[in-house]
Order: sequence, then structure tokens, then C-alpha cells
Amino acid sequence: MPKKPALTQKPDGTVKFSLTIPQKAVAQEYQHVLVEFSKTAEIKGFRKGKAPIAMVEQTTDQSKIISHVLEHVLPSAYSQVIQVHQLKPLVEPQVTPTAMKTGEDWQFTVVTAIAPTFVLGDYRAKLTKALAKHKESKKDERLKVIFDTLLSLGKFSVAPLLVDMETKAALSRLINQLGNLKLTVADYAKSLKKTPEELVAEYQTTATTNLQLHFILQAIQTDQKLADSAATLDFLQAL
Repeated sequence: MPKKPALTQKPDGTVKFSLTIPQKAVAQEYQHVLVEFSKTAEIKGFRKGKAPIAMVEQTTDQSKIISHVLEHVLPSAYSQVIQVHQLKPLVEPQVTPTAMKTGEDWQFTVVTAIAPTFVLGDYRAKLTKALAKHKESKKDERLKVIFDTLLSLGKFSVAPLLVDMETKAALSRLINQLGNLKLTVADYAKSLKKTPEELVAEYQTTATTNLQLHFILQAIQTDQKLADSAATLDFLQAL
């Protein structure tokens, strides 16, 4: 079993820890992978699946073996840490090997992201005051007032991994849309008199804002014990 690691957590929700896979666990899984490979190995002079394990190891790309070992040992080790610390990751972990010598423990640095920590504050009073000036406004206009007011309650950071994930998803949608029009991101950026880098930076800013608003609304939903996001918006509209 992997050793329980110390864990660091930032207010923005970034979680980082070191993960150690004992040499014994690595060796056992390594042998298990070789056995699995041997079942389908085709080596001259032997029937399919009948070659000796040692020969299978010699004729198989070592990186392929290691990759399969990692696929087996990492998920369970990672899941154990998540369960022990009762974390709720919102992204796939970023795993970086720091030591993977033969015959020794394997060590990794793991970074993931959970919801950020922030103080919600007296949102009801501020929203009531802001909405008082828009009693006759249309629903969309009132929603904009609600969102702008919530975002002004207090600035807080969001984990870079989350922002990157949201940005990539938005850019992927843009690329698909532009592809249908036979355009590239560079073409689109040029039409807006921007560089591709400036366009990506704008998407990152939008992603950060969207995530901040998401977490604020989620906190209000929890605070008011509301059923879902729709009920949360109805509650805010009624203030």
C-alpha cells in the first residue's frame, strides 16, 4: 500500500502532494503485466502465448511495460489519498514522476484541484440594494445585475488547473465552430484585430470569471439549502 502523504492545499483549491508506490507493489504489478503480455505474445519459435516470461520481457518495449504498470498502480494509490483526505477533485490529476529507478520505490508529485475557499459575505443585503433599482427591468437585465453584484462581493482565485480546463473546453468549442466555417483561430483573432495569444488570454479571463460565479452560486445554494441551480437563480431573482 502507498504511504500516506502530507498534503498542501491553497485557498484557490490547488492541492499538491507526493505519492510513493513501494518497490514491492511495483515489482508485483510488473510481473502481473508481463504475465498478461505473455498471453498474447508472438515470438519466433514459440506458439502464441507460450513464450517464457523472461523472453517476453526482453522482446517487449520497456516503456510499454512501465506504462501498463503505471496504469495499474497509480489510480488506486491516488484514490486512496483522495479518500483519506476526503477530497472532491474537479479535474484529472497532473502527475509528474520524480523517481522511478528499478528496485526502488516510485515517487510522484500530484497536483489536482478542488473548490476554492472564500467568504460569501452578506450577499442578500447587497443584492437587495442592487436589485431595488431594477424592479421593472427585464429578467436578463436583472440576472446581469445579480451576477455583477455577486462577483463584486470579494475577489478570490481559482486553481490554475481548473481555469486551464475551462479555457481549453471553450477554445475547443470555438475551433469546432470555426472549422465548420473553414477558418482558423488565427483568422478569427485577426478579424477581431487581436493576436491568437490575446484571444486565449481573453478566454482565460472569461473562464476565471465563469468559475468564480459558479462557485459563488454553489455556495449560495448550499447556504439556502436549495435543490439545484435553477432554484438558486429563482431565489436570487426574488430578492
